[in-house]
Amino acid sequence: MYKSFDKLSKTARIILLIPIWGWLVAGIYRISKYLQGNKNTATLIFGILFIIPVIGFVGSLIDIFTTIGDNKITFLAD
Repeated sequence: MYKSFDKLSKTARIILLIPIWGWLVAGIYRISKYLQGNKNTATLIFGILFIIPVIGFVGSLIDIFTTIGDNKITFLAD
């Protein structure tokens, strides 16, 4: 899933990360990144935590800013 998310346009990624539903997208992104080869335990833990709406809300805001700045999600996803 994360490879197809990374191929989307910058505008589409920002729309998907809007905090109303972005917490879910951010969590699934990190969990799929962990499962598809990145065996960084922090990525998995934060993926699970980001599925919790309050934590994920803040995380999706951070992801929007890193997507605008670096053109990809970088916060605890590498």
